[in-house]
Formats: sequence, structure tokens, C-alpha cells
Amino acid sequence: MKSFIPSFNVPAALQKTGWHRLAKREQIMVGSLLAGIVALLFYALVFSPLLDSRQHLQKSILKKQTELRDIRTLQQEYQSLKQHSGDIQQSLTKRPDSFTLFSFIEQQASMAGIKEKISYMKPSEVESEGTLRESRVDMKLQQISLENLVVFLKAVESKENVTSINRISIQEHGKEQSSLNAVIQLVTYNKREDQ
Repeated sequence: MKSFIPSFNVPAALQKTGWHRLAKREQIMVGSLLAGIVALLFYALVFSPLLDSRQHLQKSILKKQTELRDIRTLQQEYQSLKQHSGDIQQSLTKRPDSFTLFSFIEQQASMAGIKEKISYMKPSEVESEGTLRESRVDMKLQQISLENLVVFLKAVESKENVTSINRISIQEHGKEQSSLNAVIQLVTYNKREDQ
């Protein structure tokens, strides 16, 4: 049975190309040219794709390292928020069950001597997920002195009662430079009743 694999005879191929008729100098030049072409093909087909692949891999590694740093930063923020939430829940257990933000604000306004300066107070609940529910009170104070406003603000910012000022806007009352108008949003947190 005959083999179908063709055999390649190097000396016969060189004979057909006329290699033996070239002078030694010409053989060196042609050989150098062929070696250069082979080197160029090797660079273009093997080495360059490997370099590109390595650069792509290095960029990918840098991107993943940046993502990992971002994840670690987010993890630290999450741990901090979780700790803060635990602090809030611990403070809520110490706060009386009868506590309401509305009555707390009224009490602090009376103590600061500004209850009659309250133009309005609007309580509201904020829908939220998790174990805590946010309560807000929007209020407006009119014709109040700066000293009374400062006393009131210090009183309503209470770590023990978990109350804080979320937003405040202050402006002069008309042309009277000694009195102010203030719009304040106060917030607190309560445990969800379904928890």
C-alpha cells in the first residue's frame, strides 16, 4: 500500500530554486533576507499577539485591583453604617416608648421660650425598609431671635433621643434685622412595629 504523505527533499528543492548557482555572498544575502522574513513573521504572528495579550491581562488585573479596593471601601462603609444602626437601636431601647418627635419638639420649644413663634408643625412618616422607620417634623418659626434659635437647635439635637436636624433654612424677617424666620426639618427613628 502506497503512502499518501508527500516527502520533501531539501536538496532537490534547493536544486530547483537555483541556490547552488548563487555566489557565496548572494547566498548569505538571500539567507539573511529569508531569516529576516521568518523573524518578522514570528514577531507578527506569535510575539506581538503574546505582548497584546499580556498588556490586556495587566489592564484587567489593574481594573480588578481597583474594583477590589472599591469593594473593601464599601465594606468598611457598610460596617460603619451597621455599627451606627446598632448604636441607634441601642439608644432607642433606652428611650421611653411614649416618645414622639412632635411632643419632644413642642417641649423643647416651650423650654426655649419660642412656642408662640411656631407658625406650623407638620409630622410625617417615611416609608423605609429594614428595622427602623424614619419620622419627620417640618416646622416654621417666625420672628425669632438668633439666641433663642440657637438654644432651641441645641435642645432638639439629641443623641439620647435619636433626634437630629435634617434640613434648615434661615432668613431675616422682613426689615427687622434682629429677628429671623426659620424652616426646619427634624428627624428621628422608631423601631418598626412589625419587627
